[in-house]
Amino acid sequence: ATAATATVTAGPKTVLAPNAVEHYEKEMLDKAMKASLSNIPQKAKPVIVVRPMKQQQDTREQEDQNNSDLDQFIEQRDMLYRKAMETRGSNMQGAASYYAAQARELNTHIKTTQKQSQMEMFLQANKDSPNTRLDLHYLQTSDAIKQLQQFISQKEAMARSGSSGSQLVDVITGKGNRSENGKSRLRPAVQNWLDQKSYSYTEVNSGCFRVRIKSQ
Repeated sequence: ATAATATVTAGPKTVLAPNAVEHYEKEMLDKAMKASLSNIPQKAKPVIVVRPMKQQQDTREQEDQNNSDLDQFIEQRDMLYRKAMETRGSNMQGAASYYAAQARELNTHIKTTQKQSQMEMFLQANKDSPNTRLDLHYLQTSDAIKQLQQFISQKEAMARSGSSGSQLVDVITGKGNRSENGKSRLRPAVQNWLDQKSYSYTEVNSGCFRVRIKSQ
């Protein structure tokens, strides 16, 4: 007897072109990214509100609010960096690079926000101050030195023109109580600048220099 031969016909097989595979993988990666980032709370850019009364108290409250906002941005950035580390070597190509890029972008935003907030605090602190006083302690060292240079130059120009009534100005650096290790980095930087420029000054206290303006 002749054995019957059964022929099994396989169903149609879908074969994706290389570019289609790449597109599919990218689509799956994007979905995974959105799902993993969906739990990140989005914060609006801090709004600085300037109130005419209780200036020092309002400045302190605004500083605390800005610090809270920045802390949340920093927490988001650190989470993204952790995800970048965790996905290295995984099957999802590009995940680590994506998270790292997002973290770097957020880090840039943090630095910009810090600088803007510090400048707003600086302007508010000096808004109603006497014109012979400059409060620098909200600024980073490089920005503080720039503001000090402009302030001293302006006072010297006024002294040379005879329109300045005082040859002494107070430069506030702060004592560094809120700085790392409780030591001010701004105070020694300001003192070093004054020494380099050969300005005569005295220490009013550990957070303030009284500087004599050069009239010539």
